[in-house]
Amino acid sequence: MNAQSDHLAIFMTATDTGVGKTTVTAALVLALQKKGHRVGVMKPVETGLDLQQPETSDTGRLQSLLSPPPPFASVCLYAFPQPIAPLACARATGTTIDVAGIATAFHVVRQQHSVCFVEGAGGVFTPLSSTHTIRDLIVSLDLPAIVVSRTSLGSVNHLLLTLEALHSAGIKPCGIVLNDPLPSTQNKCFIQQRTSTIGLIQEWSRVRVFGPLEYQETVQTDWRRGIENLANHHEIQRLANHLIENEP
Repeated sequence: MNAQSDHLAIFMTATDTGVGKTTVTAALVLALQKKGHRVGVMKPVETGLDLQQPETSDTGRLQSLLSPPPPFASVCLYAFPQPIAPLACARATGTTIDVAGIATAFHVVRQQHSVCFVEGAGGVFTPLSSTHTIRDLIVSLDLPAIVVSRTSLGSVNHLLLTLEALHSAGIKPCGIVLNDPLPSTQNKCFIQQRTSTIGLIQEWSRVRVFGPLEYQETVQTDWRRGIENLANHHEIQRLANHLIENEP
């Protein structure tokens, strides 16, 4: 646990965008709530957001899991409608994403909860400003990180590069979650590739691996029910217990 606080806090990052950070974060929120923890969430920056229907956004979905739901603006400080990178959004709207300001808001949220998750945008080198990336934000918040990764071809390289980027900045990876955001197939070549990818990640990462979390169609068709089901998945439960028992 971070020496600055006795409140557990974790940064949720990934090897790329669309890997399933929000899905995994949401499942962990529900799993830890069921264990009696008061859980807080921040997604400081989100792009591609429908401002007319914020409840359908990643922020809105995370917000809906909390009781009582906090104001949208306290979960997401920078919400952009453009489906492009945060820095490009900020420049297009004349906004500057203030990493120090995010850190100040985070410390307020952290003190109000026994567990707090901060979800990033894209991967660790996603630019937030002309001088800061997601990695810089993690450093500023002084948090360990969970990395969400696919199991598809190329994932070994993407994951090891992400871990190297975290290690070189002094960020502790406290877990890897393997997630399948798309339907799988019983094709022999696919099964062989997936199995070998999982094995190599477990061998080379030197970080505790959780999953894989198999694709669940319910997450797409009935998000809340799908997340509730996923929260009971044995690998999510194992990760939740690991975080509480080991306090990274």
